Amino acid sequence: MRYYDRVDGFNVIPVSGLRSPVVVVGFTGWSDTGTVTQDTARRLIDAHHAQRFLEVDPEEYYVFTDTRPTVKLDEEGIRLIEWPTNEAYYARVPSSDHDLIIITGVEPNLRWRTFSSRLADAIAEHKPSLVCTLVARPSATPHTRPVPVNGSSADPALAARYGLSRSMYQGPTGIVGVLHDALRQRDVPLISLAAGVPHYLNVDENPAATLALLRALEPVTGMAAQVGDLEAEVVRFVERVEEASRGDDQIGAYVKSLEEHYGETASEPPPAGPEGELPSAADILKDIEDLLRGDS
Repeated sequence: MRYYDRVDGFNVIPVSGLRSPVVVVGFTGWSDTGTVTQDTARRLIDAHHAQRFLEVDPEEYYVFTDTRPTVKLDEEGIRLIEWPTNEAYYARVPSSDHDLIIITGVEPNLRWRTFSSRLADAIAEHKPSLVCTLVARPSATPHTRPVPVNGSSADPALAARYGLSRSMYQGPTGIVGVLHDALRQRDVPLISLAAGVPHYLNVDENPAATLALLRALEPVTGMAAQVGDLEAEVVRFVERVEEASRGDDQIGAYVKSLEEHYGETASEPPPAGPEGELPSAADILKDIEDLLRGDS
């Protein structure tokens, strides 16, 4: 694949004729729990046969002792290095009023302002009708209930149009927050969708959260979610969690307490009571995490 524009490590192929695209952004890192948002973005890329038009040279933006490349074996047993990637894809969707741009990547370690500025320029060039960033954060949500998704926007008009809350957050942020600022300076309309992932399932993949984000994106993109075998994966995932927790009264009591508070606005797990009451999730659910990691 030949790239034409190469600035600050951003390699871009010009793409013309996209129709007021909806842009969906998923980064692993601060704004993701495991790989949920990236998995959601990848599902969109595959479902719409999207074509890559942008990639970023990782040498410019990572400290590799912090964000390490990984080694894998190919089909012939040859060891390959996989570097952290940031890519953008486009899909023309004739059946919809809007085309799609999907951005997926790994939160960089360095040069956030440059990274966000270059990416915002690449997005704004296509005059998007909307940019939707995806978030997956730990929440006091039991695995026995649907993963909740909450939306927000700093723009009152967008919040009203999509039935979202106003974004009032103040505090530390990740690359998504910096990208929002860069896009806002370019007058790009922005919203965010956040999945509340059970805080005690500290594993990379959570198909229930991925499914929830894909469903929540339907009114945003105006396109029906193509979930494929994802619903079956959710069933197997819950069955594995149930298998790991079966017969443990402490785990059962903890999950029941989360079920009783399901739907409340607080995202923090319920506090552990005095000695003799519910132990911490980190202690009682380690077996669940170990089982899920081993089967993933």
